[in-house]
Amino acid sequence: MHNTVPLSPLPLPLLNFRSLSFLYISALLSLVWVAHAEDFQGSTHKIDFDAEPFNYATTPAHDPVANLQKQLRQDRSKAWLSYDTKLGYLPVVLDLLGLSPASQMLVFSKTSLQRQQIGPDNPRALYFSDNIYVGFVPGAPVLEVAAVDPELGAVFYTVNQDKDEPLRFRRDLECLTCHGAARSMGVPGFVLRSADTTPAGEILAGTDHDVINHFAPIASRWGGWYVTGAPEDWVHLGNHPAGAEQPEETLTARGIDSTKYPAPGSETLALLVHDHQTHMHNYITRIGFETKLHLAMYGHIRYLRQQTNAFLRYLLFAEESPLLSPLTPNTDFAAAFHSHARRDKQGRSLRDFDLQTRLFKYPCSFLIESEAFQNLPPVAKESLLRGLWEILTNQNQDPAFATISAESRLAILEILRDTLPNLPDYWQADRPH
Repeated sequence: MHNTVPLSPLPLPLLNFRSLSFLYISALLSLVWVAHAEDFQGSTHKIDFDAEPFNYATTPAHDPVANLQKQLRQDRSKAWLSYDTKLGYLPVVLDLLGLSPASQMLVFSKTSLQRQQIGPDNPRALYFSDNIYVGFVPGAPVLEVAAVDPELGAVFYTVNQDKDEPLRFRRDLECLTCHGAARSMGVPGFVLRSADTTPAGEILAGTDHDVINHFAPIASRWGGWYVTGAPEDWVHLGNHPAGAEQPEETLTARGIDSTKYPAPGSETLALLVHDHQTHMHNYITRIGFETKLHLAMYGHIRYLRQQTNAFLRYLLFAEESPLLSPLTPNTDFAAAFHSHARRDKQGRSLRDFDLQTRLFKYPCSFLIESEAFQNLPPVAKESLLRGLWEILTNQNQDPAFATISAESRLAILEILRDTLPNLPDYWQADRPH
């Protein structure tokens, strides 16, 4: 869904002062945060996921899209669903898969298999839930869909935008050229890019950031994306192709026809959640794949201690870049996001937002509740849960987790005790002093 595109030479007139200053500042920031918040060893090395024990290409998927497609095959009358003259099958796909239009984010960089139809005046829209992503380009021939399979990682599909054809999801392996390489941690996963572009939306050479997730400073995020609702004092790379003097908040001021989309903007809160969860999905897939390989080679996972520690740092937002100032949330997106909350006896949830200095009030990823995490190989899941318990009960004094306050640790421990199923018995033990 976020395919790498050929990089064009940079025309000299586009090298204005703004572009150079942003490049310089962003490069320095990237060096700082990449060195500080490294992924675990080997995380960019591609795993041969078409070989044993994965057999990615030939293994049937059991993700939500695959399950929906089976239902449509069993009842062909449901496959002839309403086709919207402007949006095609997008509204019914969002409805059937439970995605809120309020999650809409708009990308104007040409980073998709339908790059020819994408540009600043016709951005690509992305919608997402916990485990499904849908891409829509007005006027383009297909919808792009990705879902998280508990065994395979990300699985990719297309839907033909043809009113004379019934709704049908087709599995697409070509996406793995980019979505199964270094940028997705070497496993079938998700790729976020932030880069400066030409006025037409082509990515400018040398401006692409390696990794975008909650580690990345806000100042290095969202190049090639539109951003609405961000505080005025936030400095980021969104909203302007190279050559523009300053961001504009109103998309209609850029000549974008908002009626071509189900929602009016490209919401900051959705972007922040998306930045976190895509990389978290990749981490879960990677640790699962690594576990299967190590069990096959060694019969144990003792060599994955470094990887486990890095996974827990990301899970617990231990090196999260702070928000630059308080963010007023988009209430429609927040309501849709909170509708899936699991709450403890005190009414707290891992989905509760902070939005003052950080994204979530209780810094532990809500994707610990996901089917993908719950279906990790038992030995990997036990290792992660024990490590997490030791951190939350202050038995692990690793300085890498020093940013997590005692209050937050206790709150996360109590929330997980009440909401996460099948926890080991020791999780119910009294909290050590």
